[in-house]
Amino acid sequence: MKKSISIVLMIVISVAFIRCQKEKIFEGAPIELSYILSHVSEYGAGDGEIDLSVSGGVPPYGFFWSNGKTSEDIDSLVAGNYVIVVTDKQHQIKADTIEILQPDPDSIVVKYEINYPSTNDGVDGSIDLTLSGGYPPYTFLWSNGAETEDISGLGADIYTITITDSYGLTVTHTISLLDFIIDVEGNSYGTVTIGNQTWMKQNLRVTHTAQGEEIENFVYREISSYAGTYGRLYTWDVVMNGSRDEGAQGICPDGWHVPTDAEMKILETELGMTSDEADMGNTWRGAGIGTKLKFGGSSGFDALLSGRRLDDGTYNYLDKIEYLWTSTESGENKVWRRTLDKQENKVGRFDSTPKNYAFSVRCLKNDD
Repeated sequence: MKKSISIVLMIVISVAFIRCQKEKIFEGAPIELSYILSHVSEYGAGDGEIDLSVSGGVPPYGFFWSNGKTSEDIDSLVAGNYVIVVTDKQHQIKADTIEILQPDPDSIVVKYEINYPSTNDGVDGSIDLTLSGGYPPYTFLWSNGAETEDISGLGADIYTITITDSYGLTVTHTISLLDFIIDVEGNSYGTVTIGNQTWMKQNLRVTHTAQGEEIENFVYREISSYAGTYGRLYTWDVVMNGSRDEGAQGICPDGWHVPTDAEMKILETELGMTSDEADMGNTWRGAGIGTKLKFGGSSGFDALLSGRRLDDGTYNYLDKIEYLWTSTESGENKVWRRTLDKQENKVGRFDSTPKNYAFSVRCLKNDD
């Protein structure tokens, strides 16, 4: 408030001075100002600069900045408006306002691994957050009063977290520990109903079939901690557990199955894709539908962009692309899949990769 008053006062004085001097004839050209600006390098920083150049008038010049500086050039500036008043030997005056800009703030990106309670009455659930973006350090406030990043000892309930960074930027997430299932290994998954379909909210992460048989599986770049957040990656033959039938249970829990290409289309059309778009192959279809399916999207499907493993053992595209198997073959060696891309708001329907690539799986609940 004081700064605003000083700026207004400076301008008023400048205008009054000019009016008092308007009958006076000055020697030489009028004062002219030019600038080289260095804007703030990142949100909230204080490294802006104004390199002022003065011509005309009669030196020496006097400099009066709205931040109290009296030098020709000023630095260490935060974003905002700066008023400069320049006077010369003849008491000629020139005033101007210069704006220093800053980039938009980096958003706070929140991912979380959820462990649901082992029973509806249990209190052994937990939520582990992973944060990026924004400007650390962060502070945390949970709806149950906790102020830690991660919380445990949770029952089946809905929890809200508000995260604030060092510049006061905030983000709020609501995380449900209701409506979950447990697989054969005790891993828990939330569920979401979209239209008439009920889907897992997380990618499958089992290392055994529902019958207890061990299966080949991969964690992105062998970083074991990623399994809880991103799920595991599987080749198609493993996903199907030896079957080639559309809609087979595969490695999904009992009562669930590997979705078919047609069931994926039902999901997409339920979210607003047209039937004609849904039938298009080897292209991106349905503007905005990909955004709805990605983490934080309105559908609640919450795809996390888990990357893939190629047949030569290399991994790529974590946090950039999600690949989801269907149980529908396309010819002898290919399978229809769905692809979500960080930079794309549509959904890809492709059959362009071999079965021995390792992708993610989302299981779909069987019809009652």
